[in-house]
Amino acid sequence: MKKFLSGILSLFLGAVLMVGGCISAFAEEDDFIGNMQVVNCNEWVSLREQPSASSPRLVKVSLGSIVSNCRYDSDQWVYCEFDGYAGYIMAQYLEPSDGALTFNAMMVTTTPEGAPFYPTIDSTEPIDTIWPNTVVRNCHMMDNGRVYVEWGDRCGFIQSERAEVYNEMLHYPHKFVMLTNLYSGAYEGPAPVLQIDYTESFPLSQYDCTTLTYDLTYYPEPDYPRLNYVLHSEETLGKIHLYSIELMVWDEDTGEAEFEFTLEDMQYELAPGHAITAEAVMFGMTPNLAVGYEDPNGMYHFAFIEMSGEDGSLYLREF
Repeated sequence: MKKFLSGILSLFLGAVLMVGGCISAFAEEDDFIGNMQVVNCNEWVSLREQPSASSPRLVKVSLGSIVSNCRYDSDQWVYCEFDGYAGYIMAQYLEPSDGALTFNAMMVTTTPEGAPFYPTIDSTEPIDTIWPNTVVRNCHMMDNGRVYVEWGDRCGFIQSERAEVYNEMLHYPHKFVMLTNLYSGAYEGPAPVLQIDYTESFPLSQYDCTTLTYDLTYYPEPDYPRLNYVLHSEETLGKIHLYSIELMVWDEDTGEAEFEFTLEDMQYELAPGHAITAEAVMFGMTPNLAVGYEDPNGMYHFAFIEMSGEDGSLYLREF
């Protein structure tokens, strides 16, 4: 009798565990979303290591990007994967994806005529042409054979057969030609073919580095002013690279600020009449930006953008 009761009890407990496991599995399945799209932000959101605003940022995820393998961690955070990283994004910045293919970047293929640039999805007359080898961002494949792209500070549409998915690692330049020593003083060679114009009035005399504040609990980014500038050239330049330095200021162990720099590479092609408008953040007395470009002779240059005097003007220093 005892053996019989023991057997019945074992079966009962097994059934309970099976039901509990099924309920747990259904709960986990209900939390699983699949692909989601970044929404409700100006430019990008942070993918963080842990579901906390004070957790270190793994990578910036641009507006419109698709993140995969999403599931709710809580009402406020979603676990997701993006570009090889796995972490958490605040739920308010995500919504289920409609299934459209999205790529962070695409490169216009090397057809001689480039890619016609249309203002709307069904336009028949292009408003411009994107040159071959130019990288466009935040690309969304459309049903009619066109791709929504962001080209510098402009957005529009190109034909899908005129572009291919862009991989930073595959297209990254492997050889740099240094023109002068970084610490050897002013550059005395030919004038650079790349020029820069500053688009705002920003006197350094009104900028006090000592007043910068951090709120590491909610906003783990420096309160630095942002600067707008325009790069242009009278000649066609291939493979323009803008290296934007990202400042990380959170030490999880000590809770104190630390300075750790990473480079975010963006590639474009620059032609006369097609200037690049970009944005930099002040770090100390210098914008956090460097530029690499290939001149018409195929030589690769590298330059920092620096402040010049109290008028806040900018210039390129090559090395």
